[in-house]
Amino acid sequence: MNGNDALIKYWPARNVASITLDAPDRRNALSIRMIAQLREALAAAVADDQVRVVLIDHTGPVFCAGADLKESAAATCLEELPAAHLAELLADLCESPKPVVALAKGGAKGGGLGLLAAADVTVLEGNQSFAFSEVRLGVVPAVIAPVVARHLSPAQMRSVFLLGDPFEAYGSGVGLFTHTVVEGMGDKRAAEVVQSLVAGGPSAQAGIKVLTATPNLRQELRDAAAVTAEYFFSEEGREGVRSFIEKRAPSWVG
Repeated sequence: MNGNDALIKYWPARNVASITLDAPDRRNALSIRMIAQLREALAAAVADDQVRVVLIDHTGPVFCAGADLKESAAATCLEELPAAHLAELLADLCESPKPVVALAKGGAKGGGLGLLAAADVTVLEGNQSFAFSEVRLGVVPAVIAPVVARHLSPAQMRSVFLLGDPFEAYGSGVGLFTHTVVEGMGDKRAAEVVQSLVAGGPSAQAGIKVLTATPNLRQELRDAAAVTAEYFFSEEGREGVRSFIEKRAPSWVG
């Protein structure tokens, strides 16, 4: 997880395991390989008796640009689509018996917002820009919808999913973040959140996660990934992803 070809960094220190998205040149896009490394790191943290809290952060100015669109464009079946693997990662995060904290010092799109929505506590530093931009690609954010639904009402989801417009977390009314702080204060606030979590009983925290869990979430995410795949493999989805890669407007834009 920490070799020269690693797309993340993982290190446990005292009672916190830090998982850092570390592909800034790719805007931390979620490739199949990065997702696999994230799942491996999370499993290591859960298995480590010394770890009480998992902290997910990032290098570079963007938290996560979402699913790797070049991989998505090349995919010919569900197993080759990053969204299918993302479903398993989101389920892992939600089912982790240990609290997961996400610290975002940069913006996110699509699947990156799914990562933030799957965390138990989120800290946002600064007034970053976010977007559920899938609709602009001719696809639907089905695979992240089950975890986003833990934070937004159906009406809010419908609006932000349909528009695809960027929004800023401050004052937006989009309740994906539990803590928002000014520039330069993210690490301090995240550390305070971690300390508060460490003060809680670990068995009680695991019980609270079960108590507040979405029933059958993993299967719901898998089914949603299949829906996402249908749109990615449709003529409209292929054109939308192609147009993004080629930096042009898709054919349906007049």
